[in-house]
Amino acid sequence: MKKRILFVDDDQQLLTSIRRMLWGAQDRWEMNFLRSGDEALNLLSSQRHDVIVADMRMPGMDGRRLLRTVRKQYPWMMRLVLSGESNQRSILRSVPEAHQFLTKPVSADQLIKVIERGCCLRDMILSHEIKSIIGKIDSLPAQPAIYEALLKVLDDESAPVEAISAVIAKDVALSADILKLVNSSFFGPRVKVRSLDQAVTLLGMETIKGLVVGLQLLKIFDTRKIPSFSFPKLWEHSLATARLARRIAMLEGLSPEAQDDSYIAGMLHDLGKFVLADKLTADYLRVVETARNENVPIDLVETRELGAGHPQAGAYLLGLWGLSDSVLEAVVFHHEPQAQGVTGMSVLTAVHVANVLEHELVVINPDYAKHIMDMEYLSNAGVAGRLETWRQVCREALTEGEAG
Repeated sequence: MKKRILFVDDDQQLLTSIRRMLWGAQDRWEMNFLRSGDEALNLLSSQRHDVIVADMRMPGMDGRRLLRTVRKQYPWMMRLVLSGESNQRSILRSVPEAHQFLTKPVSADQLIKVIERGCCLRDMILSHEIKSIIGKIDSLPAQPAIYEALLKVLDDESAPVEAISAVIAKDVALSADILKLVNSSFFGPRVKVRSLDQAVTLLGMETIKGLVVGLQLLKIFDTRKIPSFSFPKLWEHSLATARLARRIAMLEGLSPEAQDDSYIAGMLHDLGKFVLADKLTADYLRVVETARNENVPIDLVETRELGAGHPQAGAYLLGLWGLSDSVLEAVVFHHEPQAQGVTGMSVLTAVHVANVLEHELVVINPDYAKHIMDMEYLSNAGVAGRLETWRQVCREALTEGEAG
């Protein structure tokens, strides 16, 4: 079935240009081009669409109002901004209704890649119910100002520690969270860390970058809704998995980029649990209780009861936020790596192994269902013989209280 894509912009010349450059996509897309928000909502009331691409500045109903209405009425749709606004950071702050932001002029390849990726994730990962639930999330703090600014500073290899901490310091709450974490027994600092400069020096730039992503993301979910489920423990597990995954990736000689992706994917691999608990609270409480009573892995109960598990929910949301393909693959397949079909050492391998080993080495409750290492996958990847080395390295890292 063809995907329906709706483009909304008051610039007729631009719409004509987009129609022309996407001519080759007609075999798989049904496209509509309208010049106002009112026209767009009128069409959507009678015809289902998968994606809307809207300009920010339009007379009458602007892009922000249009996308806000679409989010509320048609939450399954992917919402993109295509804007000529030069200050993208201000757009990110003012339009939480959008999943991604593209700047004019945009190439056909770029536009096609973003749209097809979003549609593919919908088809591959989630049921209609879960798409709708995730679509209702009204703030997307993954890529906004502070993370974007941090990446820009980190791109400058000569940037001093002070420049990095100065970016973080602009967010008082984030600064407090990072200092609290670095001073926790989990990180095991030998001295009291009182400044962000010390924190960056102690943990390293990539660890700080991952913490910024994780802390910003997880703030949007209300973890008090299911008091019987320990979200603080889940966060600690996520932190440990992230650092162990990067240690394994480093040990196996993966590229610096893959090591970073291993860390970020490890930190966010269970993000879907926060999503499902926040948006399907009563249902997820039953899922947690069933998994414990039946001693069954929670992802299997999630899929059985909700139509999708936390790996799919987390990967879908991260895909909309624009994280790398290797991160998405590691998140969605971290319990079932063979489903990816790719052999060899990879980000997915590091995250899968780190997740299982962290659960094995840090036992919260011996009665919970055990996480199973996919030995067939490791054999096919040619790395099964490395497992004992990884286990020993992870055990030492957890004992030392540090894995970075």
